[in-house]
Amino acid sequence: MPAEFGATPWGRVWMRTVESTVVAAPNPLLPKARSLARNHAVTLTVEGGRIDAAVVTSGRPHRVRIDVPRWSAREQADAERLIAEALADHRGLAPGDLPDTLEADLRHHDVGIAPALADLDAGCECRTRQRPCVHVLTTLYALSQQLDERPVLAVELRSSNAKPATPPDPDRIEITAIDVAGFYGD
Repeated sequence: MPAEFGATPWGRVWMRTVESTVVAAPNPLLPKARSLARNHAVTLTVEGGRIDAAVVTSGRPHRVRIDVPRWSAREQADAERLIAEALADHRGLAPGDLPDTLEADLRHHDVGIAPALADLDAGCECRTRQRPCVHVLTTLYALSQQLDERPVLAVELRSSNAKPATPPDPDRIEITAIDVAGFYGD
């Protein structure tokens, strides 16, 4: 059975942000956050460097905003070079997809895909004093699911010059987007 959250390296790296193994005790909010994300209680909008979400709990929406730090100039240059090389080596990828090997290449070159939880500037309008709250955690779980479906979002989130691409219609593929040579396999 495939993982529900973090099924790809792109989503898994964000899961490590939420479910850090360096904590002394497990976060008791994680099961509720996973349940809310699993049951589609969150609506996400992701645009370069910012995640906006509405998380509905008990019939009430809670607005969440998470600012994600952008890559430094060195990280940006390394990422652009590695992405160009990976896309040249993997022609015919669906729009929004990136090869899984690219995540390892970025990590090897110290280009972080997901910052530490403490490096995120996260805010929620809920009244709880515990930070991060369940709504922020739910947003990060939902983000992980979106990254599993559309890995290029991870790059758009951290890149300072990437324009957010519109997600492709899953029921329609442009005929020009099909790699004729590799359509039936190599």
